[in-house]
Amino acid sequence: MAGKAKGAGSRGDSSYGRSGRQKRQTYRRILVASEGEITERQYVERLSQILRTKGVNVSVTPVHGASDPVSVVEKCMEEREREKRSRREPFDHCVCLVDVDTHAHLEDAIDLASANGIQLIITNLKFEVWLLWHVSDSLGERTSKELDALTKTHSLFHKDKHLAVDFPFDGVDRATKNAYSADPNLAANRKGPDPSSAMPVLVQLMRGTL
Repeated sequence: MAGKAKGAGSRGDSSYGRSGRQKRQTYRRILVASEGEITERQYVERLSQILRTKGVNVSVTPVHGASDPVSVVEKCMEEREREKRSRREPFDHCVCLVDVDTHAHLEDAIDLASANGIQLIITNLKFEVWLLWHVSDSLGERTSKELDALTKTHSLFHKDKHLAVDFPFDGVDRATKNAYSADPNLAANRKGPDPSSAMPVLVQLMRGTL
């Protein structure tokens, strides 16, 4: 007679330990603190859903009323510490998304992030540059108003700062290529030329390739 098949939950199941208790799923946890309260949060959350990278969990924390990039880094640090106190599994990566715009304390934010193991992702001039690179290969410098006008031309927003329902996330590889063309040395905790964006660093983290 054939041996009895091992059922779910048996000690022969690799997802169970010697005690017979199911092992906890291990995720690579990424914390993203964003200067923007709407656009960046929607972009990261929706991209995470589209990528569906196995074993990667992304949490986005918009920093309400952030007046400068230093406050974004400080909020990220606070959230990281809060998680350490409340969970057994800390964040594996902590990332902050900020723009250059007219911020006077960007260098201070870079120093603070570097000293505390946080990856500061800077887009110059602002996040709209990264969004536009999903649909356009233009690497020319633009003013803030010109960037806003181009996002309307390409219908990237539904209204205000809310991304369009049909935002072209399938252009993320195109945007990545454009980012490296604009700044071959792009990296976290570094202000690149105008235009530039270090968003490919976060995309790689979300894909589990970095």
